[in-house]
Amino acid sequence: MTISATLRRALLFLLITPIVTLLACTSSEGTQKKSTPPSTGKGVPRMTTYPIGRFAIDVPAEMKLVHQWQRLRYAEIEEFAWPGSVPRAQARDEAWKRRLAEIGKLTPPKGKERVIIETREFPGLGDWARGVFYYGANWADDEGYWLIFADSGTSGVWLTYHGLTDAKQEMLTWLLEIARSYQSRRFGDLKLPPGNWFYTERGAINLPYLEQETAAARFEGHPLEVKLVIKTVETRKIEPEGHGLLGRLGALLATRFAGNVEIEKIRTGKRMVAAMPGEETILRADEDGRKELSFMWRYAGEKDSGEHPKILIEMESVDGRIEEKLQIWDAILNSLKPMYGTGR
Repeated sequence: MTISATLRRALLFLLITPIVTLLACTSSEGTQKKSTPPSTGKGVPRMTTYPIGRFAIDVPAEMKLVHQWQRLRYAEIEEFAWPGSVPRAQARDEAWKRRLAEIGKLTPPKGKERVIIETREFPGLGDWARGVFYYGANWADDEGYWLIFADSGTSGVWLTYHGLTDAKQEMLTWLLEIARSYQSRRFGDLKLPPGNWFYTERGAINLPYLEQETAAARFEGHPLEVKLVIKTVETRKIEPEGHGLLGRLGALLATRFAGNVEIEKIRTGKRMVAAMPGEETILRADEDGRKELSFMWRYAGEKDSGEHPKILIEMESVDGRIEEKLQIWDAILNSLKPMYGTGR
């Protein structure tokens, strides 16, 4: 295990923030947004803007988005760009048949002959839409999944919602509201009509916050070997005093939870970002002479708030060229801004 992985594991264990689920990523460049012009300021990086959930953040232009994941009102949202090698109608038909075939291979619950309970068409939803309701677990015959596949124009979107089979129609009504509020975005487009927009990887959903809202993204590919993760998630309770990033870092150092990794504080303290009072730690970890850097900013969030969710921004890299990396880090944090309320 690398030093940064050891340190991250220790910190995230204390933070109870499972952002490591983003490490299993697939390549994606379709959501890269407008670039800012090169700056004449010494060391200030050229940045690219990415909308993520109800916020936007600038990332060094050399970095690529390798994965973005989002969930809104319990529904998981998966998007992809249409391949240019085949007609769109053919591509969506083939994608739908592949997914049905995958679902059909699942083992049905005991006493059920098949996994798929129902398939349905949804005229008027996007350019084309289909849905399937199926048993998602072979041990539960009272639980089902609605999956809607829609052609939204520039991309295809899969929406998945899980619940009790007895509530099949209520689940579908819930998921259709999300699907009808979804709008795909063209490459580089950050301007949408006024609304309550939640930005996904390739689109946006015009719905206000209700509950169960998460967005996360991971960036890699910087020449300085910098990696970046940002995650926003709703919080259900107020965090007690002293239980934030700084308090838990103190506990980490006091208990030597990181084992034989020596930790040096480069910068720690409270830091206001986008008018949100968060906490920042910048650390150097040293294990037998191998040194790596860890940057974290965390905002605890407000209870049941879409405008003020829990936010964690993390950057890591090998040691060295610390001043350049501090400039990158500060530029990233200073760029964070809300995207809710009105179109941008």
